[in-house]
Amino acid sequence: MKRFFVGSLLMLFIAGVLVGSTPIGTQAHRIGSVSFKAKTLNNGMKVFVARTSEVPLFSFYLVVPVGSAMDEPGKEGCANLTGELLLKGAAGMSADEISAKIEGLGGELEVSTDRDYTIISGGFLAKDMDDGMKCLADVLLRPDFPAEELSKAKSIISAEINSLRDDPYELANREIVKALLAGHPYAHPTDGYAKSVVGISRDDIIRFYRTYYRPRGVILAVVGSFDTGKAFKAIEKNFAAWPSGHGKTPAGNASIADLDPMKQVKRKVIVIDKPGITQSQIRIANFAPARNTSEYFPLLVANNILGGGFTSRLMDEIRVNRGLSYGARSRLYQFSHGGLFEVVTYTKNKTLRETIDVALGELDRIRGKEVGEGELAKAKNYLAGLFPLELETQGDLAKWIATVEFYNLPLSDVNDYKGKVFDVGPDDVQRVAKRYFKASDNLILLVTDYAKTRDQLEGLGPVEVISIDDIE
Repeated sequence: MKRFFVGSLLMLFIAGVLVGSTPIGTQAHRIGSVSFKAKTLNNGMKVFVARTSEVPLFSFYLVVPVGSAMDEPGKEGCANLTGELLLKGAAGMSADEISAKIEGLGGELEVSTDRDYTIISGGFLAKDMDDGMKCLADVLLRPDFPAEELSKAKSIISAEINSLRDDPYELANREIVKALLAGHPYAHPTDGYAKSVVGISRDDIIRFYRTYYRPRGVILAVVGSFDTGKAFKAIEKNFAAWPSGHGKTPAGNASIADLDPMKQVKRKVIVIDKPGITQSQIRIANFAPARNTSEYFPLLVANNILGGGFTSRLMDEIRVNRGLSYGARSRLYQFSHGGLFEVVTYTKNKTLRETIDVALGELDRIRGKEVGEGELAKAKNYLAGLFPLELETQGDLAKWIATVEFYNLPLSDVNDYKGKVFDVGPDDVQRVAKRYFKASDNLILLVTDYAKTRDQLEGLGPVEVISIDDIE
């Protein structure tokens, strides 16, 4: 996607307008030359409009709270396919005609699906607000789901899924989530399984769309150089008539059970046996809080110290000091109804156990002893310095506005971001590390040549071996 740079005025907006904004349904606010309005349409769709004036463009970020967590068992990948097909035929236009119409306006439109939501994002020239919103409304409200495009999409996605057997890194990333969250709607991959994708019919897609694609809970954030009144008029013209319907409402995915971030994970080792590989992928994971946790900022800092950057503890100990791997990191996945924490690394087969032990040792260390002020300051300065880059463009700002609303986050999380990072103390880091960075209550998943590494796994816990040929 093109990045539309709007400079310091955007920073003025985020620092002032958001803190001055009030609940949805109010009228206007103004900070300097930047205006902000928020409104809920009668059908329940939430609209945010922010005016900037440095470039004659506008960007939008639309969130439909329908993700892969809404897939039915046996139909995994249906939400993703539904999103994929939105641009492949709508309002009587073919995929090529939709593309030509967007390109003819000098615009862009992209669709992506995750566990919690489907995103439609893009941008157009400011003078083309009416036509841009018409393009967006066509693909969102009037999809045709052509059978031939569904067939193509299924073939491509199935081939990509099958190719994972040849990509140990991505395979491990997928399988650790599947194993840890087994039985929960977040567990299966967003794009589904090869078998489930092949079995999804056009009727399944249409049924999914009609059931879940409703305006209530949809969020549209538009940022750019335009008259806000005209922008609202264009939005209402194209979306106000979208019927709220009587089907299931996806708002907040309320039907999905919350994951327990404190759930004890009984130590287990899952081995995906891939004979012939010379490097082993390592994942060590357990549960974490949802995105809207009050512990977000302590977790952000703690994760950065442990494995969030090139100078993190995991990188220092595994790569720099011992030369066991070129890369080692930790990361948090945080969704609406829970999340997971994991350590990610890889090594030569002969150093598999050493690398696992070092990673577990670092988990123990950050839990057992407060971080020093120097190390803490370095992590906080890095995060605080990085944050402005997340607000560089109109599209970035539109994304942040929609994200704050979707996850029901306090607006101060954006306005006071740096302050909240700098407020994190060593005791905060140790507290969240003890809660979520567990050294013994975790799941270890390996993609390795089991015949070459099995002796190294003794004492880690019960071992389950799965042939690479049995992976869905």
